[in-house]
Amino acid sequence: MHTYKKPVFVVGMPRSGTTLIQGILCNTGIYFPMPETHFFDRATYGLPGKNLSKKNRARIQRILSKKSGIKIDLEFPDYLTTGKDIFEHLIEHFNPDGRNTLLEKTPRHVFFYSQILEYYPDAKFICMIREPKNVVSSQLINSPKQDKSIVRLSFLYNKIAAAILKIRNSNNVFLIKYEDLTTETASILKNTCKFLDIPYDFKLVENVAAPPGIVSAHEFWKNRNIEYETIQKNDADKWRKALSPGQADIVNCVTRPYAEKLGYNLNYNLFRVGCNFLCDIPKLTSKGELKRLFSKIHG
Repeated sequence: MHTYKKPVFVVGMPRSGTTLIQGILCNTGIYFPMPETHFFDRATYGLPGKNLSKKNRARIQRILSKKSGIKIDLEFPDYLTTGKDIFEHLIEHFNPDGRNTLLEKTPRHVFFYSQILEYYPDAKFICMIREPKNVVSSQLINSPKQDKSIVRLSFLYNKIAAAILKIRNSNNVFLIKYEDLTTETASILKNTCKFLDIPYDFKLVENVAAPPGIVSAHEFWKNRNIEYETIQKNDADKWRKALSPGQADIVNCVTRPYAEKLGYNLNYNLFRVGCNFLCDIPKLTSKGELKRLFSKIHG
């Protein structure tokens, strides 16, 4: 079993450039591309870390296939009895020669910072953040079949922001604003490479298309990104394509306590917040959204 040294985990906000930074770092040739595993937040969530039963292993495999689109062995070998054993067995399928370094990207693995450090005490984390209205609006645009609540998505932003703020000052954590990555690319990447202790090369951004190996078939918004060869500049008003001014006020109102700690200044009209909150209630109180609202990690 291969044991990875100094692995990198890209975590943070959804739709905040996690795929972009992963693709750029894979251009170094130091890391190998792989899709989001959702290993900690879905596949092994709630399971013991050791002495995994056959039923446990079957559940992990089922979730990896269904939620992550990762299909490997028909059945995990019996000698894989710990979470770390199964995790490394999984990622070896993406790095068969064992020569490259692990770089795993699942945004919600930010909730599992401590558990990941139990696996890899020398792991480093890149936390991606973005202005809340663009995070929320992007989730609405890219999930057209789901009638999502703006209030629920705003609370999810807060949950992730709280997890980031808890670890942001750790020596093994590097925080990147999506807005800075797209406007001050060279400077941000130089600092990122310095943090990871790898050489910087300006050629890293010559082609920033996401490697096909990290894009699952159901992630259609990432499939669009494969067409891009240069970094798309951040559009601060992109949220207007999905949110009305009143809906934007809801996002600003709910996320402001956390977003301001991350460096985003938000304002809102309280009257519009109230009016638009009433419109959001039917979505918020639907069975699926309520369940997500009270989930510790799935928002």
